[in-house]
Amino acid sequence: MRVLFLTTEVPHPPHSGGAIKTASVLDYLRRRHEVHVLCFRRRPLTEEQARWCAAVGQVETLLLDRDRTPLSLLSSYLRGLPLSVERNRSAAMTALASRRLGEGGYDAAFVDGWLMAQYLPEGFAGLTLLHEHNAEYVMWRRQAEREGNPLLRVLIALEYRRVRRYEASILPRFDAVFAVSEADRQALIELGARPERLRLLPNLPDPVLLERPTLTYAATEPLILYFGTLSWQPNLQGLAYLLRTVFPLVRQRLSEVRLVIAGREAPPWLRRLARRTAGVEFLGPVEDAEPLYLRARLFVEASRSGGGTRLKVLNALARGLPVATSPEGAEGLNLVTGEHLLVADDPQSLAEAVVRLMVDPELWRSLSENGRALVRRRYLAETAYRPLDEVLSGAGAKV
Repeated sequence: MRVLFLTTEVPHPPHSGGAIKTASVLDYLRRRHEVHVLCFRRRPLTEEQARWCAAVGQVETLLLDRDRTPLSLLSSYLRGLPLSVERNRSAAMTALASRRLGEGGYDAAFVDGWLMAQYLPEGFAGLTLLHEHNAEYVMWRRQAEREGNPLLRVLIALEYRRVRRYEASILPRFDAVFAVSEADRQALIELGARPERLRLLPNLPDPVLLERPTLTYAATEPLILYFGTLSWQPNLQGLAYLLRTVFPLVRQRLSEVRLVIAGREAPPWLRRLARRTAGVEFLGPVEDAEPLYLRARLFVEASRSGGGTRLKVLNALARGLPVATSPEGAEGLNLVTGEHLLVADDPQSLAEAVVRLMVDPELWRSLSENGRALVRRRYLAETAYRPLDEVLSGAGAKV
């Protein structure tokens, strides 16, 4: 089949969770179909990105770089669009997508993310697919519920309602919609999506992690690892909660424990908070996490908002590194606390889970083995992406 793939950015190198998922799905499609990619670039392509585009072939990029400004917010209200949709609005992309799909020859349009739905022409007669990285409105609702600043809470609640209306409006345009988890699938049904058109396309860890040697408790240090995108608001809120509330409780029990934070695009306030918190080492961007996986005794995810599923948790499980997390960090993964990881809902319980993994080699070994085995059973592309094959082959696509 010939597929037009629309996505918000060049998915290489895939550093963020969203880009990693996009790259995974795109690679899967390219192994089976002829795929033409349309995407934005936020700045001139790097040499690495240019080489990737040349190697993939059939990649067209358009420059778009709009900041969040009062003017863009005003424009979003005037146009009746969520701010994120307005910031990704491009007349050039509208024209390009319409031209490509109007030329004929495409069997399907794969829209990677809700922000690109605006570029699907009304008259396209082929198969239309939407990949929802998250149930977006759920993320905004949770952020509004947890925002401490009253003024910001009002503004975020207003944006949540705009996102909800817009997201509900785009779902009927697609023959199939892919959610990353059953929880997100149910959330989209609440928006009015037809259940028979919804499929699951879960986030997947890096398969290379499963090929690496087994980790051992004896080789680790009393070290907690956090590795993620540090510009995403749910991650930032989770790290603030971890640094201010949870980690000090761990240090009261085990003073030798350290926390390493690695990731890109950290704001200055996070760097300052990490520097002044005893036992914390801030590394910033890390190209290869393997040395950290080898040293760390556990991975922690303390997010209390966001949506979808946490790729960072799946990667840790795939590597065999035990995980202690909040309920939101384990959401949508169908994991059993005490069997695959430890889940705790308050600061004291999460600190206790960390301490248990620090001092209990048998529990550590059990979670390491079980987590990795589950990933092998459930989170490999050949198994997890079958619904995509079924839809593209026509099995239940047009309902």
